[in-house]
Amino acid sequence: MATSLTEEIKKVEAQAKNKVSDARSEAGKIISQAKDDADRRLKESKQEAFKGFKKRLVEVEAEAEKKADSIVAEGHEEAQRFIESNKKGLDSVSSWVSEEVMARYGRG
Repeated sequence: MATSLTEEIKKVEAQAKNKVSDARSEAGKIISQAKDDADRRLKESKQEAFKGFKKRLVEVEAEAEKKADSIVAEGHEEAQRFIESNKKGLDSVSSWVSEEVMARYGRG
């Protein structure tokens, strides 16, 4: 009976050892899967954030381009108004300068 009890204990210990080994192996697999899943999610999150950044950058660049075009157009209009407002004065000054040159240096 003692031999049979010893064998039974050894058998149960071996089974317990196998179960512990299997549990460790399964825990390692679960941890590995969890790490892989976390890495995948992190990568996806970074990609989504970068896509969002690029999209927003394109939008901001388009807004800046519109604003720059508007500023350039306003500057062009302002320059035209300045030219028109000073055109009369320019004509009289250029006429005066040509008369002075003719008077001083003659006509030819």
